[in-house]
Amino acid sequence: MVLISLAVLFASVEINFSPRRRAYNAQTGPYAYGQFGHNNDTQHLSEENEDMTAELKDKVKALKSLTIDIGNEVRNQNTMLNDMDLDYHKSGNFLERSMKRLGIIGKGSHNYHMVILFAFCFLVFLLLWLALKFR
Repeated sequence: MVLISLAVLFASVEINFSPRRRAYNAQTGPYAYGQFGHNNDTQHLSEENEDMTAELKDKVKALKSLTIDIGNEVRNQNTMLNDMDLDYHKSGNFLERSMKRLGIIGKGSHNYHMVILFAFCFLVFLLLWLALKFR
C-alpha cells in the first residue's frame, strides 16, 4: 500500500533537470540577484543568520567560561581532597604509633603502674569521704 502511494507521488511530481530550467530558477528564485543587488529576502536571511551567529558566539563564550570555572573548581577540590588525605594519613600514623606504645607498656612484666593507679584512686575516694563526713 505504501509502495503504491509512493509510486503515485513520484509519478505526479514533474522534475525538470534541464540547464535552461535551472538558470531560470536561479534568476527568479528567492536568492536571485535583482536590479539593486541582493533581494530583500536574501538580506533578511543574511541578517538573521548574522544575529543567530552572534547569539551562538555568546552562548559558546558562556559555555567556555563555565567550563573553565568548573575545571578550576575541580582542581581546587582535588587539592583539598589530597590535603585531607595526607592529614588522615598522618593521624592514622600517629594513632598507630600510640597503639604500639600502649601495647609495649601492656606487655611489659612490670605492672606496678596498675598498683599506683589503684592507690591513687583509693586516696582520692578516701579524701572525698573524709571531706564529706567532717564538713
